[in-house]
Amino acid sequence: MGRNDEEGGCRMSSASGFLLILFALAIAVGVGLLVHFTGNQKEFNCNCQCGPVEGVVTSAPGVLTETCKASAVLGNQQLCGLCPKMTTAPPTGMTTTMLMSTTVTMDNTTGPPTPPPGPITDTRLPTSVKPLLYVLALRPELYNSKPETFTFNGTVGITIECISATDNITLHIATQNLTATPTVEAVNTSDVSPVVLNTTMDMARQFLILSLDKSLVAGNQYVVRIAFEDRLSNEVLLGMYVSTYRDEAANMTKYMAVTQFAPTYARHAFPCFDEPAMKARFDITLERQPHIISLSNMPISSSIVLGDGYIADHYDTSVVMSTYLVAFVFGELDSVKNTTANNVLFGVYTTPSNINQTSLALQLGSELLDTFEEYFNINYVLPKLDNVGVPDFVFGAMENWGLMTYREIFLVYREGVTTTQDMELTSEVLSHEIVHSWIGNLVSPTWWDDVWLNEGFATFLSYLGVHRVVPEWGMMDLINLYVIQPVMDVDSVENVTPVYREAYTPDQILALFEIITYFKGCAVIRMMWNFLGPETFRKGLEGYLNEKAYGNVAHDDLWAVLQAQAVMDGNTDVNVKAVMDSWILQKNYPVVTVRRVNGGLYLNQSRFLLKSDNTTDFAGYSWNIPFTYTTDKELKFDQSASDIVWMAPNTQVYVTDASLNKSSGWVMGNIQHYGYFRVNYEQENWNALITQLNTDYTKIHVVNRGTLISDVWALFKAGMADVETAWDMLSYLRHETEFIPWSYAASELTFPDSMLRSRPAYGNFERFMLSLLEGRSLNVTLNDNRPTQQRSLSKLMFSLSCKYGIQACATRSKELFNDWKNLGTLIPADIKETVFCKAVKEGGEEEWDYMFNLYVNGPVTEQPAALTALACSDRLWIISRSLSINLNITIKIVACMSVFLAFSYCDALLVANIKKPT
Repeated sequence: MGRNDEEGGCRMSSASGFLLILFALAIAVGVGLLVHFTGNQKEFNCNCQCGPVEGVVTSAPGVLTETCKASAVLGNQQLCGLCPKMTTAPPTGMTTTMLMSTTVTMDNTTGPPTPPPGPITDTRLPTSVKPLLYVLALRPELYNSKPETFTFNGTVGITIECISATDNITLHIATQNLTATPTVEAVNTSDVSPVVLNTTMDMARQFLILSLDKSLVAGNQYVVRIAFEDRLSNEVLLGMYVSTYRDEAANMTKYMAVTQFAPTYARHAFPCFDEPAMKARFDITLERQPHIISLSNMPISSSIVLGDGYIADHYDTSVVMSTYLVAFVFGELDSVKNTTANNVLFGVYTTPSNINQTSLALQLGSELLDTFEEYFNINYVLPKLDNVGVPDFVFGAMENWGLMTYREIFLVYREGVTTTQDMELTSEVLSHEIVHSWIGNLVSPTWWDDVWLNEGFATFLSYLGVHRVVPEWGMMDLINLYVIQPVMDVDSVENVTPVYREAYTPDQILALFEIITYFKGCAVIRMMWNFLGPETFRKGLEGYLNEKAYGNVAHDDLWAVLQAQAVMDGNTDVNVKAVMDSWILQKNYPVVTVRRVNGGLYLNQSRFLLKSDNTTDFAGYSWNIPFTYTTDKELKFDQSASDIVWMAPNTQVYVTDASLNKSSGWVMGNIQHYGYFRVNYEQENWNALITQLNTDYTKIHVVNRGTLISDVWALFKAGMADVETAWDMLSYLRHETEFIPWSYAASELTFPDSMLRSRPAYGNFERFMLSLLEGRSLNVTLNDNRPTQQRSLSKLMFSLSCKYGIQACATRSKELFNDWKNLGTLIPADIKETVFCKAVKEGGEEEWDYMFNLYVNGPVTEQPAALTALACSDRLWIISRSLSINLNITIKIVACMSVFLAFSYCDALLVANIKKPT
């Protein structure tokens, strides 16, 4: 499942924890920055400023949304009023309201709920029965102009097997009304079917409990039949809900019914056993009016016209799968399709106005499906794979088996309009969801505490998949920039969780879908891919998927299979479980300190925290670390598993070899940043690395050039490196011609920018930035056929040049904006955000309103740039007025939240007394 990157709000998370620590550090670190530019000064004022810079990878998805609240904690109390309300559950570990047990008991009638007796301690289903087959029929009613009146009704017959004798059947239900008394029928006609005596709804646990007049017999099968109805939600984008879009040709608003069942929302659409291990087959019939289509996981086997004119689409019975993977879509959609090498029908569906912009999704998606079949050596098991763009979608995408759903923008590509990085993101999202067909769908976690197996693997393999299809994009290098480094920023504070942690309630389960699960899960899997070796890793996954197909697993099952494969391939030195458990069961990560002694290296590990002296957690953190290194003489940046030096927990390692004896220059650890840790050196070694970068930076791998910048700045913030070393590491950038190091640097530079912005020293900082940017080409063209990373570098250089006042950039931006607005001339896609931002920043009410309307009502391909521009105004009265507009007009939920997110980036709101309009 794709992450919810845009949703913001006042909620404490690992991201906000990072910001709170960062602000706590600001005074100490800020003094260091001021000393660097102005000499020692006693007074220091922390100015929270976080305007966006194109191309910069922020600390984490949603990190800057927390800036208002972090600033409020430090004294700017009025700012928290700008934060949107919480839209999802707070992460595990926060103080939350305890679930209270509320039950509704019906003797075949509905009665009032009983008073809540106390907190819930167990929300898991009993295991006395298991589902085998659902026969499900659904009919949504969404055919008038009032979505608040839309409803759906249905019936479900669930064939169950009794595992142990029981006189009640417990399954999940949410808000549905039962339209008839449920029945239970014995499959074996010689058995007497039990009678349902009463029906109890435990509203807090979301349980439907059927009490029977006799016990079910172990080993026998029964059919539970339930009829139900409910309202189609037009507010919460979970369960079965309404999505809207504007049909400009018909000049009317149109509606779709869409589902989002992961992780615990299938129960909101139909009564079911809504746990990932309760797998079954699904026989689905969807009823619709003739002018729309329906889609589900499997192909349609037949369509029948009913007496009232509705059409009943009956779908082939599915393979065995979890309830969270079931999906339905109803709507007026167009499609494009092709057939893969293995004869799978691959389709892309969107609203009619966007279908001509889906060529990239169609071509790349079908190639990715072929690629993963080849990689796993296991065929995709369904006959078709549909990919549906949804105008209103709370997550980025969802891997429903055979019917994947996406925010519509992730399936739409327009040449000259979609940016290079959005093209990369679209490709990664497609790859992420497709790989779930094996990791997550074919083999699923036994419980949600191991959902990181789904999402961590899908994140890592999505980059690997795109790399195999378009290697020239360099996605296996970019994974460091877009995934590894952001999560290391978040994972460097005490208030985070480990990758694997328990979750019981729906709120706790939903909270698992965050950056640690996806990105740290990816980071440690990538590390394992490296220390096992890519082919051992691949063969291990192939064996794991074959052995566990259609079943459920815990992480220990995977460790056992990979361990066996490693031994089979001759690697008997690694203990997969011991290594990986040290990374998934502990939070944070280590810093390895490297010292040169007597021609060798002393390696020592310690827990890395940005503010270690404030910790109250003394659990003795230590890891099994796969350490690699090279020297100025060896320059070995392409290393294998055989080059790894293992650092066991709680031990210091001494390393010596011929390359160390030959070198008196620099040594560098963590080659290509395959290890999830930072590296610190003695000052002499830092100086030697800086000299190398200024002399010939190409001698050092492009990824390591970026991580040197990241490591030294993180160490500086933690008080483990001095400010001069951090600044000196950046001096070589005036010569750097690659995107990855520059993007690392731009991300780090947002910190001193914010700390110095209100100080006289900011002028010196600006001059420093201008010295790095001097002579950079600002000639970005419409038809740019250069490699993608060079295009991304040009985008970043243009953005930084405008940010730091290079007049040529400002002039070019103004010309491009005026020609676009007045003449319809296209703006090069990669610099559109900067051009829009500059127009709003230097413009007034008219420019801001223009961007707001473009974001809310414009084409989906224009919305990202328009959204970024909303944050760029310096005029407080415009922003205050805009908040009034946003709070008082009806716009899409996702759009509303995204606009608030844009406000959280705005410089002006963080330094002024702005109150939410009433």
